[in-house]
This record gives sequence, structure tokens and C-alpha cells, in this order.
Amino acid sequence: MGVASWGYGVRPRHTIQRLFPSLTTSDYYELNRLCMLDSEPRNGESHFLRLCREYIRQREPGRVVLFSWADGMRGKPGYVYQADNWLYGGFIRTEFYVTVAGEVVHPRQVTTRCGRRDRAFTRSVGLRRVRGRQFRYCHFLCGHGLRKRLLRESPFRWGQNYPKMQDCVWTFENGKGAAEGSRAIREPPRFQGVGQFHDAAPLFHDPCSSSVMALRPVCVKRLADRKGDAG
Repeated sequence: MGVASWGYGVRPRHTIQRLFPSLTTSDYYELNRLCMLDSEPRNGESHFLRLCREYIRQREPGRVVLFSWADGMRGKPGYVYQADNWLYGGFIRTEFYVTVAGEVVHPRQVTTRCGRRDRAFTRSVGLRRVRGRQFRYCHFLCGHGLRKRLLRESPFRWGQNYPKMQDCVWTFENGKGAAEGSRAIREPPRFQGVGQFHDAAPLFHDPCSSSVMALRPVCVKRLADRKGDAG
């Protein structure tokens, strides 16, 4: 048993035209989520992707290409796409934050909740920045002629020179925030969570206290401090 969610990311048209400038939102789908039970047979995810592709091709013949990211930050170079013969198009460098408890927090969540995520602030609430890679993949649903044209116009080189586990690299910011003090590792670190806040006010350790406080009060307190300074 498995579930796949196909749709779009935060900036659909920007995403597809960054990959293939002549296409638009209605020409593609992005794989947002894929989950299967561990009891499914080996390569079950790749087989499920093929079934999804056949379904989309039959039901929506106007779709030209499918796109997805493999989350190298989670130690996934994209083996499920490789087994299904997707094309690999390089990687981007990305980042998220980790609490002292190992909980993952997306940078956008920090900005949305607190209005800032500068280094001084994130360090003050016990967040450590982790940088890594995400790997891009696509699979064409169109004919050979259109596929060749799209590959020529794309700014990325698509092929099957796939990344492996050794291509997943993590860089941890040290507690002082100095770039030269960061350290890179190749062993997958253990992160918790799914990159979002699970509670209305997730808990962070206050470096100035032995207590644990919620992020929202921290933000409110610092905003109040800034207003006091301004007064």
C-alpha cells in the first residue's frame, strides 16, 4: 500500500520555467509526497511511480513532464527515481535549522513565526543551521521530438549519471557562527521531524537560562526589547 501526492510547490511557474523555459504550470506535475509501507516488495516505490506515470499519461495527456526533488538533507540521493529511469539534473544547496533536541525547522517557518532568521537571533533561541544538497529529477511524458527540444533548452544537463550516498554532504554551523568553523560530514546525521512546526509554539532552549521556552514568547520578548530600545 502506498500514497503519492502530485501537484505543485510554492512557485509553480517559476519552478517549471527554471527547468524548461518554454513550459508553463499546466505542462507538469511535481511529486509532493510519496509514502509506502515497509512491508511492500523491494523497489515498490519505483514500481508505484511507474503506475502513477501511466495513470497521469492516460488521464491528462497534456502533461509533458514530471518533476521531483530527492532530499539529500535526509540522506536520500534519489534511488527510487534512479530505479525508475528518471533523468538526473544536478543539485542545489539548501538549508534548514535544528533545535537542541534534533527537531528540524524549515527556514520559512522561522521567518513566518518570528519575522526574522538572522544568525544572532537563531543562535539566541538555540537553532543551529545545517546545509546540504537536494537532487533534481524529471521524467518526460511527451514524445521523443518534444523531449529532445526541451533537453536542448534546459539550462541543466539531464542524464543518468546518478548521485550516490557519498554525494550527500552535510555542513553544520558551529555555535559561534563562523564559516571557517563549520564542519562537513558524510555520515547521515539523525534528524527528527518533517521540517515544520508540530505545535503552535515549539519549544526551544534559552541559552541564557536552564529553562525551556516557547518560540513565540521569545519572538514577542525580542520585539518588545527592540521597541523599548527605540523609545
